[in-house]
Amino acid sequence: MSKPEQLSINIISPEGKIKSINVTSDMTINKIKNTGLKHFYSDNASRNSANYRLIHTSKFTELTDSNSVSDEKISQNDELLLIKSRRAPSIKELSQENFKGPNEELILQATKDLPIRNPPKRISSLYCPAEFQNDLRKILITLAKASARIMTYSPDADRYCEVLKQKLEARCKPHIDPNAVKTLTEMGYSDRSVIKALRLKKLNMMEALDWLTDHQYGSDDEDEDFMTSEKECEDLKDENVLSVVERLLDSYKRFRKMDFKPNVPAFEILSEMGFEEKSIIKALKITGNNRTNACEWLLGERNECLHDIDKELDPDNPIYKAIMNDPRIQLSLTNPNMLLLYLSMLESPVLTDSRIRDPEGPILDHIIVTCYAEKHALHMKQYLIDA
Repeated sequence: MSKPEQLSINIISPEGKIKSINVTSDMTINKIKNTGLKHFYSDNASRNSANYRLIHTSKFTELTDSNSVSDEKISQNDELLLIKSRRAPSIKELSQENFKGPNEELILQATKDLPIRNPPKRISSLYCPAEFQNDLRKILITLAKASARIMTYSPDADRYCEVLKQKLEARCKPHIDPNAVKTLTEMGYSDRSVIKALRLKKLNMMEALDWLTDHQYGSDDEDEDFMTSEKECEDLKDENVLSVVERLLDSYKRFRKMDFKPNVPAFEILSEMGFEEKSIIKALKITGNNRTNACEWLLGERNECLHDIDKELDPDNPIYKAIMNDPRIQLSLTNPNMLLLYLSMLESPVLTDSRIRDPEGPILDHIIVTCYAEKHALHMKQYLIDA
């Protein structure tokens, strides 16, 4: 008999962690599952391999526990995704009589002695605040960071890292046309303001001029943000995929702050309420132009949840769990094209609609539907509790 071939494969946990293990061609899939569970959940003896399954991330197929590595044609450096199995619902043999409920006569007889309470009220249509861009931004940040964590341990991590570094350097050190700078400075704008506008508007001179014309409500921290953004691509030698992605996300956040423009109707309503112009602009910037949250902020409600829109979702958030436990979304996290797509949408939110029509659009649709299905369920639950 020939000696079993030895391979190195990667197992990805439901939380996105990666473990590289050595296997032989005759090792069973069940044994590989047990090895992964022991590594990821060593402190939890209740984790049973029967409750998990392994998915081949390249072939998109479920692996059979009793088969061996060679049976499933697993190759060197393949990635296997460990996910929970869904239990099939138990079906009991029930007769037609079991499905019959009481008739109206029996109901009236059983309830005749009950006191008359207030009649049921008509439930008005539920109000679900949209805040689509803010919700989508948090989800994209969450997915981008999760994908970056996985890519960091990929065999092609160095190549992915170089692509991301180039993307970051293009933001930090764009080639600015001296003629464009000269034209705009001759209109009376300072060199620094012109360079800032051209960088924010990706070297589009007309859009930069519009920004310079409208941007007369700058805050004290804008120059600090701009100077920090110029240093983003320094000392990139020892960076990995995750750290470069985090730098990009910080850069997007600072550019959004510098490019902020208050919502005119919201500004006017808050002005009529007697708030100062500078405070209104600050409140709208902090709350992402949300008029209600800005009003609460101005009245002293400085709850972090009102304006914390540039961070990933809390792992305890039900929406986070719904998204990250979805096998289809989990598989997308191993796709470098999806990581670049998430970053592009975070860089230019106005492109969201066109991006959803990209070849990768179906997974974006699936992510949005998953998020809003969970959000609506939470809102319904809270509404019924309050009612």
